[in-house]
Amino acid sequence: MTIRTQAPFGSWRSPITADVIVAGSIGLQSFKADGSDRYWIESRPSEQGRCVVVRQTEDGACTDVTPPPFNVRTRAHEYGGGAYAVAKRVVFASNFADNLVYRHAPGLDPIALTKQCDMRF
Repeated sequence: MTIRTQAPFGSWRSPITADVIVAGSIGLQSFKADGSDRYWIESRPSEQGRCVVVRQTEDGACTDVTPPPFNVRTRAHEYGGGAYAVAKRVVFASNFADNLVYRHAPGLDPIALTKQCDMRF
C-alpha cells in the first residue's frame, strides 16, 4: 500500500534531482591529436565533476592520462589559454586544486613543472 500526501504546487519532494539527471552524463571537450593518438578532456559528474585527460590509441584503447585526484581545469581559458597540451605522448596539464602545471608521461608519476604563485585570474 502506497501512502500519498498532498502538497502545494511546486513544493513536493521528488526523487528526481539534478544529480540523478547528470550522473551518467560525461562532458567531452578540448580535442587534440598527437600522431595517431587522440586526446580529450572528460568532465565526470560521478567524480564530483573532475576533469580528466583521456588518450585513445590507434587500436581504439582509451586510458586516463591524469590520475586521481588531478582535475585538469584552469580559469585562463577565458584569455585564450587551455587546460592541457600534448606532444610526443607527454601531456602538460594544469591541476585546478593547486594551479600548477604537471608533466604526465606514460608510465611515470606526474611531475610539477611550476611553483605556487599568488597570481589570480
